[in-house]
Amino acid sequence: MTANQSKKEMVSLSDRTKSLSRSVVFNQTLFTAGYSLTSGGFLVFFAADLGASTKAITWILTLPELVGMLAVLTPCILCWVKNKKQLFLGCSVLSRIASLLIPLAVLLPGSQTQFHLLVSAIVLTGILQAIGYTAYLSWLTDLAPEKSWGRFFARRNMAKVAVLVLVPFGGALLRDWFKNDIHLEQWRLFGYVIVFGVGNLLQLTSLIPLLKWPAIPNWKTAAISDNQLDANPVVASEDKPHQGSLRSLIFVLLFSWWLAFFQGLTQTAFFLHSYRTLHVSMTTYYLLVGSMYLLQLLLSWWAGTNADRKGYRNMLFTSTLIVSLSMICWAATINGNWLWLWGAYLLWGGFGVVNLSLQNLLFTVATKGKNTLAIALSRNGAGLIAGLTGLAGGYWLEQMLSNNEFVRLPWGEMNPFLFLFLLSFAGRFLAPVWLLGIKENQTPQTGDQQD
Repeated sequence: MTANQSKKEMVSLSDRTKSLSRSVVFNQTLFTAGYSLTSGGFLVFFAADLGASTKAITWILTLPELVGMLAVLTPCILCWVKNKKQLFLGCSVLSRIASLLIPLAVLLPGSQTQFHLLVSAIVLTGILQAIGYTAYLSWLTDLAPEKSWGRFFARRNMAKVAVLVLVPFGGALLRDWFKNDIHLEQWRLFGYVIVFGVGNLLQLTSLIPLLKWPAIPNWKTAAISDNQLDANPVVASEDKPHQGSLRSLIFVLLFSWWLAFFQGLTQTAFFLHSYRTLHVSMTTYYLLVGSMYLLQLLLSWWAGTNADRKGYRNMLFTSTLIVSLSMICWAATINGNWLWLWGAYLLWGGFGVVNLSLQNLLFTVATKGKNTLAIALSRNGAGLIAGLTGLAGGYWLEQMLSNNEFVRLPWGEMNPFLFLFLLSFAGRFLAPVWLLGIKENQTPQTGDQQD
């Protein structure tokens, strides 16, 4: 092959990578728009408007993470389904069908019956989504060239946060309008039903851009002809599978699990302190969240561009330390001044760097093509831990609040919210220590800038 032919082929390969990136961005945009209308704040506020207790809200917040651990079964299921694309598409469709049970809870009589249906739907949807998403991420690492993972996944994350800036806030305005207008009060819960229906439709539509991409990329093939090149959008010479590092993988998992433990402690505390103590409206909540996502949008692009050249470990180390300072802002709201939340949410904008660098660091230390178990252990293992500590923190907090108790310490008494916030800060701040055990083998990239 001549130098000109090689250069021409590399341009062609970059074009295919860019095409894949556009499909993934389109998919992520539609999915996130729909997901934001069927989960998170909408789901919790929906449960609260149904009259859910503190315990019920705690379970609703943690159930998706608890059942998500079943994603470790993904490698076993792939032995039966045969390819990641098929598993991802199947689980996606089935999870949308299961999630339709959530808004149907408003039609049932009695709060207990409504809660049982709500929980059942969340469990079933959570299991299917966890397995499907694990297959999806692993499939993308097969399709996308490793040398461009930083920029490739940064664009995907940017599409996600761009939608999260706008869509949930618009839905929140609609929800608050229903709630505050006395003439529309009786229609408030049915407004949720409409929102959930639209969200489901958007998530189903998001699958369309990915249908054209192959189930099994041909980087496993040593040689490829020009005809095969045209038939398959992903090319062998663009990227090669690599072997992982078990030692580094263990330290990535320890970091992920440790961080999840201390993040999970405050799940219920954040919601209760905002909703019941600070009386933050849903519209204000989404203004805060929107600002956070806007900053994540900018930082994701910066992180993706720089990580391809400099690696992920040091970036993850620094960003985790910075984001942990958000807990100091939460601690400052104990006196009732909710404006400190702006500091916390703006610092959470750093999760644009944390999430991208942690995900891609995991990809680099796991064996490419056989990373579904590593993805499940990191993402869903952390979710399980966060869910369990979320339950523990929620139940403990409810007991303290119901008895109007303070935390007794050797130097005096402390507000239970403040105690959880400071404990979580200490754990988050120490989490990067685990990263010191990782030896990242990242070669700085200078070419392929057009991807």
